[in-house]
Amino acid sequence: MKKLKIGLIGAGMIAEQHASGLLKTGRVDIIWVARQNGALLQEFQDKFGIPKGTTNYQDLLNDPEVDAVVITTPPADHYQMFLEAMKAGKHVLLEKPMAISLEEVDRMVEVRQSYPHLKVLDCSCRHTHLQPKFGFVKNLIDTGVLGEIYFIHHNSVAMQKRPGIEYHPSAKWFLDKSQAGGGPIMDWGVYDLAFHLGLLSNQPELVKVTPFFIRQGLDKKDPGTAIYDVEEHFAARLVFDSGLEYYWERAAHANMMVPNESRIYGTKAGVKLSFCTWDSNKIELFGVDKDSKGEAFTQTFEVDVSAQVDGDELSKHFVEVLDGTAEPMMPLELAAKHLRILQKIYA
Repeated sequence: MKKLKIGLIGAGMIAEQHASGLLKTGRVDIIWVARQNGALLQEFQDKFGIPKGTTNYQDLLNDPEVDAVVITTPPADHYQMFLEAMKAGKHVLLEKPMAISLEEVDRMVEVRQSYPHLKVLDCSCRHTHLQPKFGFVKNLIDTGVLGEIYFIHHNSVAMQKRPGIEYHPSAKWFLDKSQAGGGPIMDWGVYDLAFHLGLLSNQPELVKVTPFFIRQGLDKKDPGTAIYDVEEHFAARLVFDSGLEYYWERAAHANMMVPNESRIYGTKAGVKLSFCTWDSNKIELFGVDKDSKGEAFTQTFEVDVSAQVDGDELSKHFVEVLDGTAEPMMPLELAAKHLRILQKIYA
């Protein structure tokens, strides 16, 4: 099969993951990279053997050799770049979140429908649909082991793990809502909803959102930038038309430490797990024996994740989508559904 010609728009830390993963597939030639900072552009080209570089991403969109682009810039840039990539006839792998406003989300979906021949994949299937733990739990649900899912409780609370400060401190755009769209609601919310609603085949429709709190400024650490207006800690309750209730808490910084954990309650059994690719591969099942004694039991499963390499699964899937051997696990329309929920929390 012929190699796919790819252009990268953006050349930061996440672009390095994409470049590495795509090259490992053996199916891709990265022939262009665009980066506003020209001083660092050549360094990125040399690292990944990319022949063409530019500070103007229009150059790679105008190249008829380019089959697809990977948009890895800060979220505020996604809207315009995506529209221009569609107009240029390029397939797109789009970093999350897809956009930072409802108006942008709706317009992107509208424009995407005008180009049905182009393939579009949103990156929020990373850590979620593409990993073995997701498939294992979804099978338990689909086969009726858990019964009806009526409650999901997810929380992950960290101390001083903020993007742009403690994590990837040079990327100050994470701290600017006009660039990032928000804090953990936007940064991690897309993954949380992709995983948990994906387990239910994305059938439940949102009925009500109750934000309990959204907090910021919980310590005195200097963020290193004049603009720091994203949330650090939030909690919310979501209610869906299926009767599902979802209690959801995340913090990039709070005065507490709670490991990333999902507890999924069904009428027959429940499961507890940490869904991220780097978390434990153990999944705990809780239920009641079906014999006459009706004794409670727990059982621990260890999911085989030996073949999983963080980042590579997304690249492999994108190549399969481009080849036509797989449908996108996170199409733009589904990513938009999740973004609309996140925006209702802010609203």
